[in-house]
Amino acid sequence: MAAILLTGASSFTGLWIAEALSAQGHEVVAPLRRARDADAGLRGLRVARLAQAADLVFDAPLGSPAFLRLVKGRRWDLLAHHAADIPNYRSPDYDPVAGLVRNTEGAAATIKAFARAGGAAVLATGTVFETGEGGDPQAPAATPYGLSKALTNETLRHLAGWAGLGFGRFVIPAPFGPWEERGLAWSLFQAWVEGRTGEVRTPTYVRDHLAAPLLAGAYVEAVAELLAGQDGLVARPSGTVATVGAFARQLAEEVRSRTSLDCALVEHPQTAFPEPRARFNSSPRSFAGAAEAAFWDNYVAFYLDLQARGLLQGAA
Repeated sequence: MAAILLTGASSFTGLWIAEALSAQGHEVVAPLRRARDADAGLRGLRVARLAQAADLVFDAPLGSPAFLRLVKGRRWDLLAHHAADIPNYRSPDYDPVAGLVRNTEGAAATIKAFARAGGAAVLATGTVFETGEGGDPQAPAATPYGLSKALTNETLRHLAGWAGLGFGRFVIPAPFGPWEERGLAWSLFQAWVEGRTGEVRTPTYVRDHLAAPLLAGAYVEAVAELLAGQDGLVARPSGTVATVGAFARQLAEEVRSRTSLDCALVEHPQTAFPEPRARFNSSPRSFAGAAEAAFWDNYVAFYLDLQARGLLQGAA
């Protein structure tokens, strides 16, 4: 099994990826930007859970002295670079060049040290909103954040190639599931547990709604393929391609069938389309047998637990 250095592991999707890799027998080491005990609330819960699947190294952002000591201290197989600069990433005023700088700070030194330590490859996480993604190789970036990720991953691809390492990309669409923070489902649950009507303001957009366990399973497969020598790998896992309104209606039905909540919903007419109307990946993933029902059970239970802990607060 592989020795994997996984950045961004305390994020929602990072936690799912770390657990899936560990379950397959891989050794996962997770360098974290923050100090021990610096995280509270939901992120603190994720970090505590992450410690069961990975060895945690605190105060070790990419390229820092602590990170480089970690890289140089042993032999590695894969640098799984899942971390990203995400503050205000949904904003149309997000600065893609500043995001590129923050995302790649220390990357050159890290990748050189990783290659010297015997590393084989770098797997970078991308987004369906990047340049050339979302079903159209000629598509421009859908958002400033998408442009930033495209620039970041091109930089990482070159750095890996110059260091003699394999390189792959893992493209994420619209993930959802336990351990997520903010977003559409968060806002709907906030409304429903308070007896209010949930609101959907962009019901017409077609998006690729990928359940977190399916995403994590696809990531494990991408790791195996990249380490087997498939340089240039691009993994594009896809879930349920549907309008945001249809996803919200499905969510309401799943929650209603498992709780006493009313789950009232209103879809506001959408007249503005600053983003592409449709954006989705190309490699379908699906649950087997009863796994889908179990996923929804866990998803609903996660939000009910957040409410009980007083953590289902703040803007979505």
